[in-house]
Parts: sequence; structure tokens; C-alpha cells
Amino acid sequence: MEKITSTWYAIAGSYLEIQCSTEFDLGRLLPSFADFKLGDDAVVKGHPITQVIVTKQAFGRSSKDAKLLSDISIVWGNRFKFFELPDVFVTTVAGTSKQETWFMESEKDFSKSTIYWIDDKEISGELLSWMIMVTFAQSAVFHNTILVHASVIERDGKGYAFLGKSGTGKSTHSRMWQASIHGAELLNDDNPAVKIESDGSVKIYGTPWSGKTPCYRNMVVDLQALVRLKQAPINQMEWKSGQQAFLTLLPSCSAIRWNQEIFANMADIVQNISTEIPVGELSCLPNGEAAKLCLSEIENIK
Repeated sequence: MEKITSTWYAIAGSYLEIQCSTEFDLGRLLPSFADFKLGDDAVVKGHPITQVIVTKQAFGRSSKDAKLLSDISIVWGNRFKFFELPDVFVTTVAGTSKQETWFMESEKDFSKSTIYWIDDKEISGELLSWMIMVTFAQSAVFHNTILVHASVIERDGKGYAFLGKSGTGKSTHSRMWQASIHGAELLNDDNPAVKIESDGSVKIYGTPWSGKTPCYRNMVVDLQALVRLKQAPINQMEWKSGQQAFLTLLPSCSAIRWNQEIFANMADIVQNISTEIPVGELSCLPNGEAAKLCLSEIENIK
């Protein structure tokens, strides 16, 4: 009989549980999760917000009533598809050879997902991590938490998140902070988590997902500002309020738009965050002066 292990992780103040056969070496497949793994003697208070089962069994669902919701992915290109069946969502990514396909079947609230593994040494760990991120990001919105596409600097227990499309210069701006501002350190470079805590405060957390930059810090700090970057020949900050603040933050949030309940929860979180935390747009050059201006503007508005 196949022996199943259960491994728990603490991410952004919530729990993630992964169940799989002992033949899966999660330490090797998911090295970025190491700092988030709970030890055997850890005291777990509460249930996981999502449970992920990894199996080598074949995906057996019929595609008869499947509705294609998306076939666009920045990461996986045309190898990706996202379907809806009457009772579940199904995420698929074609393997390297495109002769076999990875499937992930998820409950509608993503509280439980099953990943149907295929042997593909080139992408196995990367794809497993990505699928876990997808299910965690959706389930998190039911727990006052959103994953945000951002680069984050932490300094003296405070966090500064820089938003923007890929190629905008988020990582470059973070490097300018590190080079120009004493005590500035990178917290996460791609997918930090922002959470509204039970006391109403807003925190930003490191996660196991940091894009191409190996920065996987299990750390939480007080969020000071969310700043969308815009390449420009000058350095200038414009603060947003009301609907403009909401619309500045919303595009950077990692949650599906095709489920009304998930989107509504995400929108509520974004609304609450954008009323509590300064949201701005920084027109900037890739230089230290932009970093110093950004910090000065944040300190003045706070």
C-alpha cells in the first residue's frame, strides 16, 4: 500500500497542507518552501486554508461539460488552459514534450486541490510550486489575504511594495533602494502576500514565490505603501485616493476573475487595503534619486 505523508507550511499567517506519497521528495522539489515548513513538533492552531494532494494517478474526469475560461499565461504560454466543470475548476499545463499534460482539479473555493503529476524532470519542481501558488492565492482571498505581483523592500520592520507589469522595473527599483537607502533589504521580488489582520492592521509577508530572484523569507512587516511604477524621464510621485487607489492596486492581485465569489472577496480586500494604506504612482528613472524620493514621499504622507 502506498504510504502517504502530510507536510504543513505556514505562509502569511495561514496553513498549507501537502499530502503525497513518500516517494516525492518535497525538500528537493520545493526548495523555496524550506523556511516555511513546520517542524514535527510545531503546534498547529486551526485548519489549512488549502489542502493539496499530489498523486501519480491519471486524471479521469470527462471534458464533456468543460468550459474554457482562459488559455493565457505569462509563465506557460500556450501550454496553459483553465477550465470550469460543474463542480470544480481544472488547470492544465502541457509538459515539456507536450505529449503529456499536468492537471490540477480544485474545489470552487480552492480549499482542496489535487495535482496529477507526470514525470518531467525539466519543469517538475517549478510547475508543482506554481500550481500550489495558484490554489493558495485563490483560497487566501477567503482569509483576508491576497498575493500581489510586486517587489518588496523591508526596512526597520516596515514594508514598501512596488507594483507594475513585468518589465516595468520593479526589481531594479528595489535594487536602487538597497544601494541608496541604509537598511533596505529585499523581502520578496514577485509574489508577496498582503493580509488584513484581525486587529485591522495591514501586513506584508514573504512567501515561497519570488520569481527569478531567490528571496524566500518567512518574514512579516507593517505595510507602509503600495507604489505602482511608471518609466519616465523624471522622478515624480502622484498619490491616489478613492476609486483611483483601488484601480491602481487591483491589476496586481493574483486571483481569478471568472468566479464571482472569489473576485468579490478579492475586491473587498483591495478596497479595504486601499483605504488604509497609501497607494501611489511613481514616475521614475532607474536611479537612486528615485528610491530616495519614493521613501521621502511615503514618510511625508504617513
